[in-house]
Amino acid sequence: MSAPKIENENEKVAFIIVGWNNKDLLTECFDSIEEQTYSNITTIYVDNASADGSVQWVQENYQSVKILAQPENTGFAKGNNIGIEDALNDPDVKYVVLLNSDARVEKRWVETMVNFAKQKPKGALFQGTTLDYYNHRIIDSTHIFVSHNGQGTQGNWRYYVTNEKGPKKVFGVNAAACMISRSFIESQPFGREIFDEAMFMYLEDIDLAARATILSWDNYLVPGARAYHMGSASSGKNPGFSLYMTFRNNSCMLFKNFSFMMILRILPKLIRGDIDTIRTLRKIGKKSASYKVIKGRLVGLLRLPVFSLKRIKMRKRAQVDERYLWTLMRRGY
Repeated sequence: MSAPKIENENEKVAFIIVGWNNKDLLTECFDSIEEQTYSNITTIYVDNASADGSVQWVQENYQSVKILAQPENTGFAKGNNIGIEDALNDPDVKYVVLLNSDARVEKRWVETMVNFAKQKPKGALFQGTTLDYYNHRIIDSTHIFVSHNGQGTQGNWRYYVTNEKGPKKVFGVNAAACMISRSFIESQPFGREIFDEAMFMYLEDIDLAARATILSWDNYLVPGARAYHMGSASSGKNPGFSLYMTFRNNSCMLFKNFSFMMILRILPKLIRGDIDTIRTLRKIGKKSASYKVIKGRLVGLLRLPVFSLKRIKMRKRAQVDERYLWTLMRRGY
């Protein structure tokens, strides 16, 4: 039996789902949205040129969902930007929710998130505890952060669930199931390009988290809001590609967001981390994967000029105290 809807909310919420050949996952994803206790919701599905009949299937089974079918695979970053821009054409939308096609949210997820966010006028990014879809005792993510070695890190990944002790200000949130305030989107310096399209996919949410934090917005882990995530439903089909893109985008993310003094502080641990990763991959017989790491890092360095103007914008707007930032980068909170 569905929980009763909460009527007459002022804050309209838009869900954005980006899909690519994941028709078999969409039922649980869309059903979890339809079952929300919060009623003031609109849903937008951005399809990245799926070849499995996803668009027709959504048309037939979820008539209330707005479909934005793309002629080509635009990637995670641009796909979400397309959905976000369309959502914000409605002036009543106050929050945008990003939900992966391989994720679902509990019935009171939106209600819990919005009730919390309404009390945080400087709140940018919000997430609840996201659990492993297959084992609800295991955490998939509570937050994300750039660690002292420069790598994007998922907070409490694979830890066992313990009692939640209240809201927590964090470095950033995992885009598998998160909410973004309209006020932050409209204030950050890149217009409606909320995710960096030059990254295509991988580390876009880390980049966004760094942007919000460095611009002195607040990001939160919200207690009582649970989501469930399978993980790598699309990207896991090509692990070599994911490894390459992660290391490629890492260089660009650091260059774009951090001061040169912070980068110099990170650099020794970053180099050691790359060497350890390469050695480990070779030790376990994944020599070709180690080449993906090397290629990704080198290509990322060659692509730094692409991000020069964005870096200038970020440096002009940066407000965070770097001592606080370094502390935040230890555990992400």
